[in-house]
Amino acid sequence: MDVVALEKTEEYQGRYRVERTLGAGGMGVVYLAEDVKLGRKVAIKQLRSDMTGNSAEARFRSEAQLLARLNHPNIVRLYDVLEEKHSIALVMELVEGVTLKDWMRENSPTLAEKLDLLMQICQGLGKAHCLGIIHRDLKPENILVTIDGIAKITDFGIAKALDCDQQLTREDHIAGSVQAMSPEQLQGTKLDARSDLFSLGSIAYELLCNEKPFERGEMGALAFAQQITTKPHIPPQKTWPEIPRPLIALLDRLLAKRPEQRPDSAQQVFEALELVHKHGIDEDTQQYSETVTQLLIKPKKQRRRIVWAAAGLATISGVGFWVWHTFMQLPPQYIAVLPIQFNGSLTGGKDSEVLVSTMVRQALMSTPNKLKSSALVSFTPTPGTSIDAQLETLHNRGITDALFASLKCLKSRCNIELQRITPIDRQVRQQASFDFISDMQQEAQYSIINTTLELFPHAYKITSQTETRMAPEDYSLYLDTRSDDRKAPTVTSLEVLETLISKYPKNTNLYTAYATTAATIFVKTNNSKVLTSALALLTNGGDSGADKMALLEAQLQIKSLRPDRESFESTLRKLQSKGYPSAHLLAEFARFNYSQGDYEQGLYYASQAVALNPSNNNHYLVAINQFAIADYELAKKNLQELTQKEPDYWPGYAVLAAIELEQGDFAQAEETLTTVPPEFHTWGMRSNLGTILLLRGKYKDAQEVYFELLKKSPDNIVVLNQIAETYLMQGKQAKAHEYFNEILEVTAKSTDLRAKQYRAIALANLGETATSIALIMELLRESSSDTYIKHTATQVYAMAGEWQSANYYLEQLLSQGMSTEWFALPAFQKLCTQPQASQLVLNQACLD
Repeated sequence: MDVVALEKTEEYQGRYRVERTLGAGGMGVVYLAEDVKLGRKVAIKQLRSDMTGNSAEARFRSEAQLLARLNHPNIVRLYDVLEEKHSIALVMELVEGVTLKDWMRENSPTLAEKLDLLMQICQGLGKAHCLGIIHRDLKPENILVTIDGIAKITDFGIAKALDCDQQLTREDHIAGSVQAMSPEQLQGTKLDARSDLFSLGSIAYELLCNEKPFERGEMGALAFAQQITTKPHIPPQKTWPEIPRPLIALLDRLLAKRPEQRPDSAQQVFEALELVHKHGIDEDTQQYSETVTQLLIKPKKQRRRIVWAAAGLATISGVGFWVWHTFMQLPPQYIAVLPIQFNGSLTGGKDSEVLVSTMVRQALMSTPNKLKSSALVSFTPTPGTSIDAQLETLHNRGITDALFASLKCLKSRCNIELQRITPIDRQVRQQASFDFISDMQQEAQYSIINTTLELFPHAYKITSQTETRMAPEDYSLYLDTRSDDRKAPTVTSLEVLETLISKYPKNTNLYTAYATTAATIFVKTNNSKVLTSALALLTNGGDSGADKMALLEAQLQIKSLRPDRESFESTLRKLQSKGYPSAHLLAEFARFNYSQGDYEQGLYYASQAVALNPSNNNHYLVAINQFAIADYELAKKNLQELTQKEPDYWPGYAVLAAIELEQGDFAQAEETLTTVPPEFHTWGMRSNLGTILLLRGKYKDAQEVYFELLKKSPDNIVVLNQIAETYLMQGKQAKAHEYFNEILEVTAKSTDLRAKQYRAIALANLGETATSIALIMELLRESSSDTYIKHTATQVYAMAGEWQSANYYLEQLLSQGMSTEWFALPAFQKLCTQPQASQLVLNQACLD
């Protein structure tokens, strides 16, 4: 396959019809072509025939491998790799537009448009850096701008893939264009992500000032390189006298000679640009300039405080709305409630003692809702753990305040001592005590709440709101639904709470309890109906007079488990505007992105949450997103550390087992799952136990597990698919089709990621391969890093006879560590009989 042959080929490899040449470079020629199978225009970048050789081919393959990892709207996408003999071509996204160099020459953009373009470049560059990729040749010619104003980074031919945990550094040879190189790149020394930021600074300077930052004149490349490494850049105000001072600060930092003088990351530059774009295009004060400068040079923790202090600053937003509205937000408080210490006895015996202890705990747990910038963090220690050990655990989880209550009771009178303790130093910051009558539990609850609020600084207090008093028998019912945090809630608990809400619609505690109970039941059963009911009840509660902040928080908890992004983000914005703790919102956003299959965004926001509050929950969110993008070893390491620190953190064991299952270590996965007490088994854990049986060939045993799950969660598409697969493995195709048809009925009107995934599998198995392929391509665009989407793609392409595509995704799954047993279905094994099956697939995925 040489250049001439490709130019004259009407249809290459039965799929791509070459129309004309778009351009040529030092190594390759780019053609406009049509993907006749999918009916779309593509760009094919082919290695020139006179450049064939180990070095040139290796560079092309390296670019393909890097682009395969990069899925971002501001990076040109790779669709396919074509190889024949000693030639290679990349099938890429066709960008209808011009290079940034041409765009600057042909347009007269506003400052806002320029900043917007630079912010997009930062986002694409940040994605590459996060995946351990340095571009090394970032220049206006390698950035494309679409007719809609979307910036796309291209030409990763000399980019290098490095590990994020090695801080993107290593010795490397000089590569790239002189005008795009940083001083350290020109000198052939260690490179990290900040080398690309110098190149970004050159681009930003030229875009903003309409001049290049270094005068070249007639000097040659070596002399010009010497100038870049030793001479200062032209002051921005010299080329643009009216340039806002914040932009001077930004350009000066980006073009600093030493990497340590530059911003830490493309994300940091994005934050500074968005600060100017959102708030300061017309600002020109010294104080504002200093704010931008601090944003660029302060350590991470201090920088976040600067970010919060800037009015209207939008930070780290992959979806364009993450705006902190507060000018100087109070330092967030993450509050946990320690177990209640009960001494003495009460008339009425053990039952009365349990109810009083529950009342005290619920009163303390409701306190964060009545404080600004505060959030409750659930905490249930192992019985018998000392207070010091509990405080150590809380400190490790990033808890700022612990509430402790000690009760001394005799007959019907109790004395309560309340303490606010800081886990970091085990010191009691504030304490108070008073007496109450055990039979007057509601009055005691309000006294406890009000007294506890006095233990916190005045700045955190919200105007108090009186809860609606319940009848004693109703209050006892409420306490009974909350009496044991370690006991799994039931639908009966929801029914009791719903009845109480209808009687006391202004009582905020009832709504909070309902949301928590519904979320827990959903995690255990995967029955989405409880979420629908909960959301309807919480929405109606908005007109009841109950505390709106608490209702919003409860709604966010429910919406984080549903696929409606717009509704989730709307509630998130409302909580942001009210000063809700940022780490808590970041964690919810990470959880939501994970549930929607956007794992890289989920990982990003979970990492941000950990940086603000290193709680076990936030570390867990990091780990599940790492697992989802197939970073098995790092996810396992984090989960093992998490479960060692807190041995009864059961969600950690569940994900560890899922990783072991995916890697084919079934015995270890089963052992890990059995570590979790049965009462804490979730729907997902039981499903994985069934999958272990299925992959071990115990089809009937697996079906028993799946049918049991289906009883508890009717119309569950995951279970319906699992049952269908067990029938396929037994050769009972007609029975399998019954369940695939049921999946089509259940998913007919659903648009969430998993519904489309299982619909694609069902369609392919029922012979509707064209529709199935169109659906799987949509899924790959939405979540290209999702292991199960790739597994589905392999299956669908195999059933459609698209052997090359099936082989491509199967190789990816094998390379990331998925075990052979996951490919036992007939569709996968049929690929093994095809000539397109690679040696890797034949060796690792084809069963004897």
